[in-house]
Amino acid sequence: MSMIFAPLPLTDNNQYFQGVWSRMFGAFIESRREKAGLSIEQAAVLAGMSAEDWTGLEVGAWLPNTRRQFRSMAAALDMDWPTMTQIILMCRQAWGLQ
Repeated sequence: MSMIFAPLPLTDNNQYFQGVWSRMFGAFIESRREKAGLSIEQAAVLAGMSAEDWTGLEVGAWLPNTRRQFRSMAAALDMDWPTMTQIILMCRQAWGLQ
């Protein structure tokens, strides 16, 4: 089964819920990063992204749009892929993902 991680355009109907779930996902990622003892900058470097993108992720303002980005984040946090997948699946309908 192929998973697509590109969010649908925000509408008045789903904008609130997408924001809530994005912030929840960000809080989960922040918690995992802190448990790993990593700064935002360290985690971002390990995941191959900018510190600005990682910060945006943690506050719910940005979401990765590819499986590769999610996998890189999971690796940076020393998180197994099945755990990351469960978090993505929990949030994906609320994010408006297909």
